[in-house]
Amino acid sequence: MSIYLVQHAQSKSKEEDPERGLTDEGIETAKKAAEFFSGLELNIDEIWHSGKKRAKQTAELFAVKIKRQNAISVHENLGPTDDIEPVKREIEKGDKGDVMIVGHLPFLSRLTSALITGNPDRDIIAFRNAAINCLEKDEEGWKVSWIVTPDIIR
Repeated sequence: MSIYLVQHAQSKSKEEDPERGLTDEGIETAKKAAEFFSGLELNIDEIWHSGKKRAKQTAELFAVKIKRQNAISVHENLGPTDDIEPVKREIEKGDKGDVMIVGHLPFLSRLTSALITGNPDRDIIAFRNAAINCLEKDEEGWKVSWIVTPDIIR
């Protein structure tokens, strides 16, 4: 089982856009990352995103590129400061297949740390906007399989 954790792309400030939608640069960066990801030809069963505009827009850009528009959905408990436990339990049941989660910090960092180390307060990945962080589960538990940041994608 794999999960792909993506922090939303660069968003506008609250002053510029109270809903904090993506900037033009954020849109282009997310498109570039999604294009790279689509070339990997990985199977994504579901794409979850928070209800915030910036996460939704980022998830939609990925869904279009990987041709999974029907697999995208708003998922509860993915807000920046939401409790990670409900999502962690859902992932660990293992019945969802491979899932992409598009969300926010500190939530994604806390979830990753909890899955890998058991301690949500121990930061182990420096998340970047629109970066793709792949975690895989084997018989020993969760591991970081790979990370691709938009700045290394050509």
